[in-house]
Amino acid sequence: MRLLYITQIDIADNFGYARKIFNQLCAFNNAGIETYLIAFKGETIVFGIFTIRDGFEEINQAELRKITRKYIKGIYYSRRLAIFCTSIMEKYNFEFMYVRRIIPVTPFLLRFIRKFRMHSIIFYEYPTFPWKKETSKNFNKASFFLDLIYYKKLLKSVHYIPAIYPEDFKLKSYERSKFIKIGNGIYVDDYSRKLPKKSDTITLLSVAYVQSWHAYDRIIKGLYEYYKNNPRKEVFYHCVGDGSELDNLKKLTKELGLEKYIIFHGTKTEQELDKVFDESDVAIGSLGFHRAGLKSGSPLKGREYCARGIPFVIAYDDQDFSESFPYILKIPSDESPVDINKIVEWYEELTYSHPDYSTEMRKYAEEHLSWDAKMKPVIEKIKEIAEEEGKSRP
Repeated sequence: MRLLYITQIDIADNFGYARKIFNQLCAFNNAGIETYLIAFKGETIVFGIFTIRDGFEEINQAELRKITRKYIKGIYYSRRLAIFCTSIMEKYNFEFMYVRRIIPVTPFLLRFIRKFRMHSIIFYEYPTFPWKKETSKNFNKASFFLDLIYYKKLLKSVHYIPAIYPEDFKLKSYERSKFIKIGNGIYVDDYSRKLPKKSDTITLLSVAYVQSWHAYDRIIKGLYEYYKNNPRKEVFYHCVGDGSELDNLKKLTKELGLEKYIIFHGTKTEQELDKVFDESDVAIGSLGFHRAGLKSGSPLKGREYCARGIPFVIAYDDQDFSESFPYILKIPSDESPVDINKIVEWYEELTYSHPDYSTEMRKYAEEHLSWDAKMKPVIEKIKEIAEEEGKSRP
């Protein structure tokens, strides 16, 4: 079984997205599928083989012309990607092709898919579905309208659509036979496990590129209410990361006189980030999905918290964690200040009833949140097709 994974992500620049892609490639490799990658790398398109032991080994590349206008750049890159992919497919024999969402969908992309759909089973992934709201918000109008025009043609051209979508989302009748539900996963070994610590204080931690829908202002307002009542235990909040809302959070902290209890760290990576996690007790997930009109989601950060073994607080429904999952405190999805007393009481009860909670959370992440687990429906479909093709050969 040989699979070609195609993406428009720049693997030299987009660290978060690139890591997700490499983790998906690891899942294919772990399943015994020989995996190759076509991606952007700066001003080139590259092709190579991926193995868990050696990572990505480049075999071939094509130079790109410098393009400045955003719309023209998207069309040009789509055309160059289709030309390059065609040259690779004509040279190599891939039974399976996995295309990660290309924006915009263009006639060049459709022509490439239709040319090889008879020779290769084609999976086309939507990392976010439904896609219209995200595309209209984050891309130009031309890209959005091209996607609108060609969406149904794309569905007819590919064999399967792996997609991450809410549990309660209803697919249209013409979508049902194509879609394979997957989820956001993690590579658990990427994260060190936090060990519980004994302390007279409780430290809250958020790690994110801070935007309005994180709603960390709710934590700050909650701490203000908490300290008005002479609490028995000190609670500190460490905010890690940059982002468009960071200045507003700093301003609010100063206005409420909470500089002693709230620390802004900026961006931290690797060992520095591990250290901050090790010194924290409770992580804070997204608290403002309602600001984006959402009730549920599967942010990667919650999966990271679980892999690290740190209990966390959220204000949305997450299909990967049941209501009875003891290591998550779910709070109301509204604009109310966070009840810090409730977090303190929950955390103290958790450490009493689950003294080994860190190990238990890590085990759960390995069994339910890894990319091996999340890509299982796609991998099973690949193996099923390969087995049927093997039986049909004389």
